[in-house]
Amino acid sequence: MDTRLQLRSRRRRFQRSGSDAPHDVRIAAELRSALHNAGIQRPYILVGNAFGGNNVRTFAARYPAEVAGLVLVEADIVSSPEERRGHAKLIASMRECRDAIAAGKPLPQVPTHPGGSARSCAQEFFFRGLPEAMWSPELNAKLLELVQTKVAMYDSYISEMEQMPVDETYLAQHSTSLGSRPIRVLSTGNHGVHSLEPSRPQGPEQRKYEEEVAREQAKWLKLSSNARQLLTDKNSEYIPFDQPSFVVDAIREVYSQSK
Repeated sequence: MDTRLQLRSRRRRFQRSGSDAPHDVRIAAELRSALHNAGIQRPYILVGNAFGGNNVRTFAARYPAEVAGLVLVEADIVSSPEERRGHAKLIASMRECRDAIAAGKPLPQVPTHPGGSARSCAQEFFFRGLPEAMWSPELNAKLLELVQTKVAMYDSYISEMEQMPVDETYLAQHSTSLGSRPIRVLSTGNHGVHSLEPSRPQGPEQRKYEEEVAREQAKWLKLSSNARQLLTDKNSEYIPFDQPSFVVDAIREVYSQSK
């Protein structure tokens, strides 16, 4: 293709998604382009974990004809005002880490929950903390290298957190029925819990919060007449780490029913 035509084509795609569009809209558009360019046949079964649940629901809202089914794995819900205040503190700590790397300094120690000891950026913000016991030394070393050197990764994370209210508003205003296409909502009752500690049972406030999360996640069942919420209490919020078969079985069920 002529270079000028390529540029015009890219410009049109950019204008359609909108430079001021919510993050999720741009992510959905980029994912769609990647799938199309790779020649992957439609329709797609989309699996979204945590904040990725917003991404795949946005994809389904914008391109419903290209979606065969959804699996939402302990997906994030609409943030409460209290949670957004917590997000603001998280963003401030993340920006401190980002600025240290940009200045060529070691990762700083950042405050954690009340009563907890300070942890480095790598321990606090990435997965369950690095190193992750389930991963090989080689993988942990490479991830730690990225966390200690890549400013762009922090910029992306900060931007994503700042845009969450806009993304949530967009989804609330653009809900699209998927008819009878299968949807499976996986819930643990341990939303926000990175690892289970049997010696520390949930207190009343935590139980109330988890019940609220499960109710909010259950609202996604309205997107299809073939939707189920699958519950497990054997996992932290990281189901793919703790019980990968639970996720795989849900994907297989959606695949089977989507054919």
